[in-house]
Amino acid sequence: MHAVHELPPITVTTLDFDRLVVFGLDAYLRGDRQADFLLSELKRATVCPPRALPGEVVSVHRWVRYRLDEEPTVRGQLLVHPVDLSDMPDGLSVASPLGTALLGLRVGDRMPFHIDGTGTWHVVKVEGIGGHPVDEPAADRGALAPRGA
Repeated sequence: MHAVHELPPITVTTLDFDRLVVFGLDAYLRGDRQADFLLSELKRATVCPPRALPGEVVSVHRWVRYRLDEEPTVRGQLLVHPVDLSDMPDGLSVASPLGTALLGLRVGDRMPFHIDGTGTWHVVKVEGIGGHPVDEPAADRGALAPRGA
């Protein structure tokens, strides 16, 4: 696995920032240890109006295609606010370690994160934004394999 020596910059919309700060502070006060990661990421984020968010940035309610730890498989999920998980059970909560790591990244960025229960560090790389759910092997040049391949 390739190390990430510097954290990539992240960009978050004002709407997502406000909702996630409220959620994160509430979770922190309830003793949720994962809230620290979310709040620390929000603290270092650049904030912009929703209409100014570039299309290649991961945000809440956008599909993100990503690769974990140099695996050959590119996965895809809709990043969702934790409150919205009941309506979108296949979504990826932005409050999860993986979801927080993806928030605000641009296509091509790599971000380290760990899951408290295991203590194991992982690196996620953003492969694309938008599209439909995927969980397929990537083609030789890093593009998604066609469905049914």
